[in-house]
Amino acid sequence: MKKMSFSLAAMTVVLGLALGGCSGSGGSAGSENGGKDAPSTPGSAAAKKPEDFKGEITVWKGYNDVSQLFMKKYPNVKVNMDTPEKPEDKFTTALATGTGAPDVIDLSQAHFHKFKAMEGLENLLAAPYNAGDLKKDFLPLAWEMSTTLDGKRLYGLPWRITPEVMFYRADIFEENGFPSDPAEVSKLIADPNKFFDMAQKLRAKGHYFFRMIEEVTDMASPGVGYYDNNLNYLRNTDVFANAIDYAKRATQLDLVFPGSKEEQDRALNSGKLITYYGGIYRLSTFQIDEKGNKGSLSENQGKWRVASLPFGQTPGLGYGMYVIPSQSKNKELAWEYIKFAITNPEAQEIFLKTADLSPYKPVRDLKTVKEKAEPAMGGQKVLQFGFSLMDKMLYQSGNPLDEKASGIWKTKLSEGLTKNQDSRAVLKTIMDETEKAVSVEKEALKKTLGK
Repeated sequence: MKKMSFSLAAMTVVLGLALGGCSGSGGSAGSENGGKDAPSTPGSAAAKKPEDFKGEITVWKGYNDVSQLFMKKYPNVKVNMDTPEKPEDKFTTALATGTGAPDVIDLSQAHFHKFKAMEGLENLLAAPYNAGDLKKDFLPLAWEMSTTLDGKRLYGLPWRITPEVMFYRADIFEENGFPSDPAEVSKLIADPNKFFDMAQKLRAKGHYFFRMIEEVTDMASPGVGYYDNNLNYLRNTDVFANAIDYAKRATQLDLVFPGSKEEQDRALNSGKLITYYGGIYRLSTFQIDEKGNKGSLSENQGKWRVASLPFGQTPGLGYGMYVIPSQSKNKELAWEYIKFAITNPEAQEIFLKTADLSPYKPVRDLKTVKEKAEPAMGGQKVLQFGFSLMDKMLYQSGNPLDEKASGIWKTKLSEGLTKNQDSRAVLKTIMDETEKAVSVEKEALKKTLGK
């Protein structure tokens, strides 16, 4: 899905969308302390049985199987699933115009940061939601990512947050005298020098390690965005300079496979390209499902494994949250749907089929997480491994300035690597150009944040 233009989101911020409150119940008292001081609503969801809920809601994106399960458990409810073209763009327009929004939308990692400074979203900390009661059951990182820039409102409830990992050909590692066990491989490649030593030796045997040079800088740097909540620029530090140096080294050792997506897939299936980096949900790419459908990288069943990333960083890659717009015509039912999707064990089993790992901590105790062995990965307990990385994970917290910053980062980083420029000089250039490009939006955000 293409990313939406930042212009409308930026325009909305510049026009003065305040962070101190939002329409609907989002501006209710108690929003700064989890909504616990706000009175409970008589006949609230907590006192109702599933059959007591009636009506219908519209959900944009999300899992159809989860909605089917919800309707089975809530017999008097209808869930209309819809995925309009460019749903995030359409949702942004709906917030700006005050009409046309669904009852619930699933916002993914590529878009959620745009809404951290917008009005029109329900504050789930306030009554009648009182989501603060659930905070202890969520990964702190995911909870923080779901809050507004001022930290006072929870504008969505996270349903997935997954670590980036390295899929690798264990058989080829072992054939060449290197460890093949995931724990041993993770330990070895955390040391940059040991990683490059191994990669150089395997390159001499005709094997590649990367699909694109940007993979090196992405995985070698912590999972942080471009600006923190105080609008301080974050990417001009030693760790990012080191990441650029690692990318240069990968280029010098010829570790990047040249070719199109189709050529990369062929190289991965043939053993020419022996690693694949992505969110753990990419597991489906390597699987043959129950109906015999084959993933594009499923030709070597049992020979792949999953390890943590090279260079010792643990960034996240794959985040989703459910959001209720204040335009929703059935907020109570929308909230019940969200809670069900995230906390119901049967619903979570649906997410786990595609290795979408939940920040809702009780999911880790499910039998599937503890016991499921993945045939494509030689019987490795991939879900359990993924959850083991979650507490160490860093992730971009999200900021409305990120989209412009991201574009400059990619362009100037590629240019700097091509010209083999000094890493610190590259970072300085990127920072200066980014600060200039976002200056108007940054000043608008400062004003609304009172900074």
